Amino acid sequence: MNMFEFDDGRENGQGRAPEWDAARRTLAHAAPPDAVEQALLRAFARHHAPLPWYRRWSAEDLASWAGIGAVGCALAIVGMSLLSGGAPSARIVPALAAADDGFVSLVPPERMAAAVDPQLKQADLPRAALVQMGIPIVANVPDELVHTEMMVAATGEPLAIRLAVN
Repeated sequence: MNMFEFDDGRENGQGRAPEWDAARRTLAHAAPPDAVEQALLRAFARHHAPLPWYRRWSAEDLASWAGIGAVGCALAIVGMSLLSGGAPSARIVPALAAADDGFVSLVPPERMAAAVDPQLKQADLPRAALVQMGIPIVANVPDELVHTEMMVAATGEPLAIRLAVN
C-alpha cells in the first residue's frame, strides 16, 4: 500500500471519494522543500528547550527529599547517642568524683592529689567572688555573702569549694 493509499472510511461500497483521488494525484509527484525537516527540528527544540537542573525538580520532589534527609539526621543523632553511652571521658571523671561530695575543683586534679595535708575551712564569700571562681551561681546580688566550705592546701591555696547548706 502506498503512503497516500488509504480508506476514506466509507462503508457504502462506492469505493474512494473523488476528492481523495484528486488529492492523491496532486501529491503523487510533490516533494517537500529543502531543509524543512531541519527547520522543524530547530523550531521544536526552541519551543521545548530543556529546563535548567534547579527547575526540573517539583515541590513534591524537594519535600520528599527533605523528609528523607530529616529522617536520616534523626537516625544519625539516635545512633550517636547510643554509641556514646559508654564511660565518661578522662576530663569528666574528676569533676564527677568531686560532684559526688559536692566539691567543685578549683585546681587540676594532679595538684589536688599532690597537696599535703589539706584542711577544710569555712568562709562567707560574696557571690561575685564565687562567679569569678567559676562556680555556677546566680549573681543577681553580687555583694550577698554565701556560706562555703573550702578545701585548702597547707600553703593556703584553695583546692576545692562547695556551698554549705545553712
